[in-house]
Amino acid sequence: MTRGLRLAKTLGLHDGGRALRDFATYLPTQLVPAVAGFLVIPVLARKLAPTELGVLAICQTLVTLGWTVVASWLAAAILRELPAHRVTGDLAGFGSGLRRALIGAFGAFVAFGIAVLSIGIVSSAVHDNEWLILAATAGLALQNISISIFAASLRPRAYAIVDSTARIGGAALGVWLVFRGHKVEGYLGGLASASLLLGTIGLFVGWPKGGIGAHVPIRPWLRYGVPASAAAVATWLLAFVDRYILALLKDTGHVGVYSVSSVIGDRGVAIPVFAFFTATGPLLVTTYEKHGRVAAERLMTSYTRIALIIAAPCIAFIWVSANDLVWILTGEYDYARHANIAPVIAIGSFIFALGSIAATGLVLQKKTRPLFYGAVAAVAVNVSLNFALIPPLGLMGAALATPLSMLVYLGWAYAAARPFATWRFPLASLARSATAAALGAFAATQCEPAGGWRPLAVMIVAAVGLPVYAVTLFLLGERRGGRRRTEIEVA
Repeated sequence: MTRGLRLAKTLGLHDGGRALRDFATYLPTQLVPAVAGFLVIPVLARKLAPTELGVLAICQTLVTLGWTVVASWLAAAILRELPAHRVTGDLAGFGSGLRRALIGAFGAFVAFGIAVLSIGIVSSAVHDNEWLILAATAGLALQNISISIFAASLRPRAYAIVDSTARIGGAALGVWLVFRGHKVEGYLGGLASASLLLGTIGLFVGWPKGGIGAHVPIRPWLRYGVPASAAAVATWLLAFVDRYILALLKDTGHVGVYSVSSVIGDRGVAIPVFAFFTATGPLLVTTYEKHGRVAAERLMTSYTRIALIIAAPCIAFIWVSANDLVWILTGEYDYARHANIAPVIAIGSFIFALGSIAATGLVLQKKTRPLFYGAVAAVAVNVSLNFALIPPLGLMGAALATPLSMLVYLGWAYAAARPFATWRFPLASLARSATAAALGAFAATQCEPAGGWRPLAVMIVAAVGLPVYAVTLFLLGERRGGRRRTEIEVA
């Protein structure tokens, strides 16, 4: 019995062994690069003027949008198509389809390049860096295509090596070039070089070996992937629109203060939860192809329980320690006094993450268009709430708009996917994990030293709160509840 299966049995999560094992592999590739990427900004601030940091932010945002437009549709299609071809033993056919899909991605890259060159006519920030933006876009596209192949092939170690090396190596090389005097161009060059190299190597190593396959039409890939890509673009907008509205209604100073706490709240939950859901996606598809809808629905419930167990202590930790975390990172009172928005953002991030489980039926049936509609609806609600709540509530108004709009996305995904795979949300597990997290947070606050060294306070919160959470969760019967539910569903 593997360690993942033993841990799953101990926790009463009898369907989650493989997912927990892969989660342990995916977590470092999510955690380490995210922490490194977050720490890059204060390091670069020592060498770049605020205007230069603004230019870098614009360029990085365009790179993210670029790979989303160029290759996110293909990455989504790979995660759905490759497990199905593995089940039928038709890897050669998959390879044939992938070749033609890459040609389509190149066409999208050319179109994006024309758009960037056009923007460069009116924007000096883009004009001075347009070729580096395109190089980084191409590299990030190759990187994400290759790691999607590894994820769909259930090869988490290869996924972790390529993704972590590219992201950490690119950031390290970029920082080194900045300190060598190359400024914005140096950092973008470092990111582009690492992602291009590792993405190309990963694609070569990960390419399914099956000879020359029969003709496989890629129209189903496009029908599945393009709406998913459009939804990703809408999600990109959802992630940044509150900053633009804050700048319009307040000023850019408010945007900076908001961004610090927002990143802490979002990353504190998104990193572990999305690492887990990265592991579960291919497993759900494989289970559905082999055993049908009932088995996949059982896994959806089990995986939701695990996600709740993971996310609850993360949100509680952010709730208690946000002020100290912001102060440690910035050392500024203006940032720390608005740290109360971090746990609100964290809740919104978790609600959005749950959407990937709720939408499982759409993934299984290759119907991603409703996800685009749901994302657009969430963006519309988010924009409306920001305009309504920011004037009276300020930064907290922008923060509250996040979980409320994410609930719209989650509800839309659930309703659209229910005819194909019903998501039975474990309300009892939610109650138990929330209660245990609240008790852990309360115990931690009683032990936290008043006015002491802030890093020590954060460590005490974690050292006290997590054991109390785990013991409380066990005493509340979460392990037994999971076992009973599994037996009922199997019966």
